[in-house]
Amino acid sequence: SWPAYIGSNESVKPFGEMIMDGCNLWRNWDDIQCDWDSLSSIIDYWGNWGSVLAPYAGPGHWHDMDMLLIGANCVTEAEERTQMAIWSISASPLIMGNDLRKVGDVSKAILLNKDAIAVNQDPLGQMGIRLTESADEPLQLWARTLSDGSIAVAAYNKGDDAADISIDFSELNLFGDIAVYCIWDQKTVGSFSGSFVAESVGSHDTRFLRLTPQ
Repeated sequence: SWPAYIGSNESVKPFGEMIMDGCNLWRNWDDIQCDWDSLSSIIDYWGNWGSVLAPYAGPGHWHDMDMLLIGANCVTEAEERTQMAIWSISASPLIMGNDLRKVGDVSKAILLNKDAIAVNQDPLGQMGIRLTESADEPLQLWARTLSDGSIAVAAYNKGDDAADISIDFSELNLFGDIAVYCIWDQKTVGSFSGSFVAESVGSHDTRFLRLTPQ
């Protein structure tokens, strides 16, 4: 946890000179609390520092966003999906912080989703980042390049109302026909060209997708 104690300016932390040489994972910022305000603040922080943090994440050395609240019964199901998606995109260790005896079926399905875990554990080890410029924007896109050339995308609705979130494939360097796979539903949505719209993403929820060139 030492990097968390030397401030919130990630650009001056000695990842390359010291931390990566002695650690397989490390905490960067505040301890997570069992509520949405804490969870969303960590998401904002990682989004703001993503481009600085990404070069220092990879096989054998990972930024740790802190424990998963999934199954701890302190955030909504939508917020649990968001945490699993953003943690997976960000290549953060998935460490449960719950009482296993009290994990409900929906939470268990999120934790055991093989497609989400595959994104988190992708062998390329490239950390994803928030593409949306500001944490203040309610509709956000996060993306991670995977080892097979596909792109994992989290379409995150930070706002208070359901909304459509548009994904422009060219912003992901994807062209031609793109197969869109829904990680939560574990099925292919279809083939699309140019863009895809994640419709009616609920408040604090995230549509988690895998986009694959055809």
